[in-house]
Amino acid sequence: MKKVASYFIHSSKEPEVYLIRFLKRLFKLFLNKERLCHVALAGGKTPLDLYRILSKEKLLWDRLRFYLSDERYVPLSSELSNYKNIKEALGERARLAFFKTEMPPEECAMDYSLQLPERLHIALLGVGKDGHTASLFPKVECEDVSPKVYLSKSPDGLLRLSLKGEYINRSCAVIFFLKGEEKRKALEAMLRGEDIPASRIRGSLKTYIFTDLL
Repeated sequence: MKKVASYFIHSSKEPEVYLIRFLKRLFKLFLNKERLCHVALAGGKTPLDLYRILSKEKLLWDRLRFYLSDERYVPLSSELSNYKNIKEALGERARLAFFKTEMPPEECAMDYSLQLPERLHIALLGVGKDGHTASLFPKVECEDVSPKVYLSKSPDGLLRLSLKGEYINRSCAVIFFLKGEEKRKALEAMLRGEDIPASRIRGSLKTYIFTDLL
């Protein structure tokens, strides 16, 4: 793992293989110190194979607590639901908190905010080709409706819920997982320190990038 700017970076053709090993080490590290390990997970398609691999690992599942970094304001049964897709990939052993999208948006955000721990141990995040992470998009003003969760909108106008950047930044470790050539410009912008949403996120201890682009 090499250090570039303020990031610790691993790059290989199959970064998910190494990321699984790294996550297992972090789980063990935090569970040696505390009863539970709290982990935020990236939505979208990129990490689903990673979650499928993780689901087969021998872990202390009853001591791991997973949370969504963001969600679309759609029914949980929708193919667009991060909860639906991540839960199917991770399997029944994973305890994954979900946004109650049958509630009005503001109530849904507050309810999820109350489910979240004071601090996450790990925030695993993706990065969009526009530099967004979670549902924190460039040039989109979020609505502050709860202590830890924003209301946001994606460029297509779909209402979303997202962990706040300042809340994510309290995480002990932030891990960005980027794959695919379409993410290269966003990664380069992060490494140059350009003012994009992903660049504003930093773990309180360390920030890592796992990618196939370097």
